[in-house]
Amino acid sequence: MRVLFAMLILAASMAFLPILVEQMLASAFLLKDPSLIQQTSLAIVTLFVVRWMFGYISIYFVSAISGKLETDLRMDFFDQLLSLPVDSYTHLNHSNQIDLLINNINKISHVTVRHLALLVQDSLSIIGLLICTLYLSQEFSLLLLLVAAFTILMHEMIRSHFNKTNQTNSLHLRNLTDQLTQSVKHYRKIRLDDGQADERQRLGNISENLFHAEMQPEKIRAIAISSGQLITALILTAATYIMALQVINGALSLSEAGALIAIAVLLIFPILRIAGIPRQFEHNQEMIETIFSFLDLTPEQDIGTISIQHFRGKLVFEQVRFNDPIQIKPILNHISLTIRPSEIIVFTGYTDVEKNAFIDMILRLRQPASGRILLDEYPLSQIKLNHIYANIALVTADTFLLDESIAGNIAYGAMRCANEAKITAAAHASYAMEFIRKMPEGLQTLITKNGNEISQKQIMQLAIARALVKNAPILILDEVFATQDSDSANLLSPLERLMQNRTTLIFNQQIPQLKRIDRIVVLEHGCITENLKSFGHSQLTQEKRIISH
Repeated sequence: MRVLFAMLILAASMAFLPILVEQMLASAFLLKDPSLIQQTSLAIVTLFVVRWMFGYISIYFVSAISGKLETDLRMDFFDQLLSLPVDSYTHLNHSNQIDLLINNINKISHVTVRHLALLVQDSLSIIGLLICTLYLSQEFSLLLLLVAAFTILMHEMIRSHFNKTNQTNSLHLRNLTDQLTQSVKHYRKIRLDDGQADERQRLGNISENLFHAEMQPEKIRAIAISSGQLITALILTAATYIMALQVINGALSLSEAGALIAIAVLLIFPILRIAGIPRQFEHNQEMIETIFSFLDLTPEQDIGTISIQHFRGKLVFEQVRFNDPIQIKPILNHISLTIRPSEIIVFTGYTDVEKNAFIDMILRLRQPASGRILLDEYPLSQIKLNHIYANIALVTADTFLLDESIAGNIAYGAMRCANEAKITAAAHASYAMEFIRKMPEGLQTLITKNGNEISQKQIMQLAIARALVKNAPILILDEVFATQDSDSANLLSPLERLMQNRTTLIFNQQIPQLKRIDRIVVLEHGCITENLKSFGHSQLTQEKRIISH
């Protein structure tokens, strides 16, 4: 409402300006009153100061509206992005769609709101000037209305014609490109048969046709623009003639004639801007369609109906097969495996694609092509997603930090309501409290997402503390033992404490130096090639044997 009120004041001030011009001319040429000239001059200065004030208000609030629109669109974009099926992310990353959509949101929100505001502002200004014209001279107001309508109509007809012409030229240009591509593709045949001259003549004919096709609309454009200028000049001449006759006949004073001329000048730019707005919206149409087609994508649907608050942690894979939509060969094939509650299993031998598919299926981010996965004897596909997520903790080597306090990084997401005692206990158990005590504000110390003041080991300790706060019965460790250095060795104790009484799936190419490993599963070429029972790491080489395939 404030921006509309500011626009109304701006339109009213523009409409009132010709009245002040009329008074100024009357004071100078008819009344010849210096004091009245001073008063009118002061009124004009005051009018421009008012326009400056409300112009600032209008620009500021239009910017605020466009910024709010941009924020809302971004939030809708974030919500959509975070709820899409994970298969969509591959396409978005490969085609740089995320960067493109963010840039389009930024452009559309600012440009569209600015154009709409300009349309409203100029429309109000034209209405105000026409009312002012009607007050001064009814005949002249009708004439100005016809000129404005004619100008917009001519502009729209020319724009529409050239849009069609540009499409035709694009077809001709595409034909030329196809022919050039064909000539390059068959270069052996052309050179062998000495056909360069024929090809040059054929391509020259196509180029000549393209030239004539481009010149035809230019002729029409030249005629349209010249005709429009001629008709506009004739209308203005007629208006000037009518105005001069009215001045001679006494129906219109010299000051009123000057005011009407001022109105005609003030109307030029609003009319031209309004005439150009459809072209601007047409230019932005593709970006708008791109944004809203993304927002209209169907998010991932939770088809689960089974509600289980706490699982024991048993996982069963029954002839599971996982296919990549792009590849013909399955990524995972005939996966049959039973993982008992509180069992610690190390997976090795896999590729990154196989590992990611395996983990995503457990998290139900991807669905197997055939077979099924059971969680505590219930089909994973029938369990509600939020209950699955609540019972699985994931610790990865590339864990991330938030621009948040240390406590906020530990109590993340669904755990944000955890009390300080629980967070502190988890920090002690992960040995993170050793460095947290040295922080300026302890658990409330703010850290950046890059973690410049925190080492990789300390980041991993926070990730372990996060998993301890979640206290899920199933734990997935993704490459957390990949680096064999002193820091990773120091993490063994908190990791072993985290694994206690949890079904633990460890994905690591090398067997970690843990006190307890129940089984080692070798995953090669999408299949389980070995399922080895372990009686402790020291006995691994002696007791390695195939349990099942």
